[in-house]
Amino acid sequence: MFSTKLNRFKLAATLAGVCLAASGVDALAQAYPNKPITLISPVTTGGAIDAAMRSWVACAQEIAGQPIVLVPRPGANGVVAANAVKLAPADGYTFMIAGMSQTTITPFIYKKQPYDPLKDFHGVALFGDTPLVLVANTQSGIKNLKDLQSYARSRPKGMDIGHGGMGQTTHLLSAATVAKLGINSTLIPFAGEAAAATALMGGEIQAMVMVSGTATPFVESGKMVPLLTFSQQRLPRFPNVPTVVEELQDPTLTRSGWIGITAKAGTPQEAIDAAESWTKKCMDHAAFRQSLEQAMFAPYFVAQKEYGAVVRRDSEFWKTWISRLNISND
Repeated sequence: MFSTKLNRFKLAATLAGVCLAASGVDALAQAYPNKPITLISPVTTGGAIDAAMRSWVACAQEIAGQPIVLVPRPGANGVVAANAVKLAPADGYTFMIAGMSQTTITPFIYKKQPYDPLKDFHGVALFGDTPLVLVANTQSGIKNLKDLQSYARSRPKGMDIGHGGMGQTTHLLSAATVAKLGINSTLIPFAGEAAAATALMGGEIQAMVMVSGTATPFVESGKMVPLLTFSQQRLPRFPNVPTVVEELQDPTLTRSGWIGITAKAGTPQEAIDAAESWTKKCMDHAAFRQSLEQAMFAPYFVAQKEYGAVVRRDSEFWKTWISRLNISND
């Protein structure tokens, strides 16, 4: 009889322990977040990426119920920001804005990788996407892709095509496009997209690949001529401009610049799930979608379970061109 009572006591204690543990997990989940969250940014203040990022912050912190503090850590196209996140505790209170360039290009232009986008980080969600467009200056007389080919082939040294910097999206996509067109050209690096755009309008270069959001006001004011979009379908802002699929019959060249949220590997799953949930809920907010579109980003949600597949897909494409161009920052 004593044994039976003892067993019952042990069972009750075990059940009580299980219930206590479960309530503790629930309390932890309910408590998160219970203090401000830091969001590391790899870009400087201003520009389309910064505007899209601030739209997410404004929406997500309202849902989370805690402030999200934006901390810019620009430098080396994402390396400085990535290192800041790697040094931070994996406690769910530090996230990073993940641009396509910083995630699928930057790590692979170093012989010794500064970070691994899939092993060192845990993708949370993507929330925006902006297409790329090939534009020409007005002085060149180039109105379409055939004009561009004729221009390049009529000159012994071909043509000058600018880009925002070695190893950046616009550099690699320019190289891929030139190869596909079979024309001779010199790819000229500038210190950022803005500097390249100034050179284009000044006639120093004849063409360049740009983020469509940055190009739009110049095109609408007649300072640049759009030739080609690197998208599957024609863009609403450029309804008369053909796509790379139409002109070159090459869907592998459909490239865009996406933006999302990532965290340090080892971050508690409840924090990852929460940030993913905030992002998904933001997609249903009209004000958030409008803010994204004003920053020239289309709302584009990719959940954490598909995040890695997107990174692997884009990394493979860009690594091919990094190798062909023998680009290295070491």
